[in-house]
Amino acid sequence: MPESRNRPGHAYQQPADVPASQRTKGRVLWAILLAVFAALIAFFALGDNYVALAIIAAAGAVVGYFIGKAMEKDAKKDEMENQQPFTG
Repeated sequence: MPESRNRPGHAYQQPADVPASQRTKGRVLWAILLAVFAALIAFFALGDNYVALAIIAAAGAVVGYFIGKAMEKDAKKDEMENQQPFTG
């Protein structure tokens, strides 16, 4: 019969400094930022062509979403690597 007392304990997890309700997802932030900047650049380049502005802003939002998603993935990976092992 296996002895569960010999299993290693759980890794130490440091509590977050910012509560979960106040965290902002990086993908949303980057999507909004790139959509606004893309729309501004398109406005100065194209003028009052609202259809083109909407398309370029949407494309900027999609690019920003994927940039933010990659940043969250890297931050989570770095967070997992920096955890201190459990010494109990």
